[in-house]
Amino acid sequence: MILSEIRSMRWTDFFMHALLDPRALYRMVGRNEPRGFLLSFAVPAAVAVVDIITHSLFGRETSFFYYKITYGWILWFLLIFFRTVVAAALMDMASQFFGYKGNIRELVIVLNFSLFPEVFILPLAYIFKIFRFAPLFFYILISMGLTVWSALIAIQCISEMHSASIGRSAVIFLFPILLIGVTLILAFILLAILGVGYFVG
Repeated sequence: MILSEIRSMRWTDFFMHALLDPRALYRMVGRNEPRGFLLSFAVPAAVAVVDIITHSLFGRETSFFYYKITYGWILWFLLIFFRTVVAAALMDMASQFFGYKGNIRELVIVLNFSLFPEVFILPLAYIFKIFRFAPLFFYILISMGLTVWSALIAIQCISEMHSASIGRSAVIFLFPILLIGVTLILAFILLAILGVGYFVG
């Protein structure tokens, strides 16, 4: 069954729709034809490899590169996986708060495929590296652009998933960032107060 799906090449539609038609991407995910759950994790795996190789462009590599491309890749992939699962769970909670039906599984798939534009950071950054034209600046600029692109893909998928407006879908998407950001700010303030109290007392 899996081999027949691979030969059919229908799975390539996930990647094409992620770049060109995010709403069609979600419709494929919603139909589960072809099954895209396991395939979606190929995207963060590729992103992890691309990130490591891209970072290596801006420094002198040693034999430690072998560890980065093996153990470092596994670690980076696990961090992306954990981030995606936590974000999907928080987005699911926000969706249910707005009265929509939750579906963490579909959100995980959508968030994984939404990362696909980030694999283009390597060839784009490499161009500026070859010409030595402010490569670090353009790496940061391109990274920001690809991150926004990924966010737009996820927001449109969420909009299609719940038949919600783009504004409300954006709130659902940004909820994990807002929640974690507020939590970190409050934690920092409390630690600062405790630090001052410790030294004053």
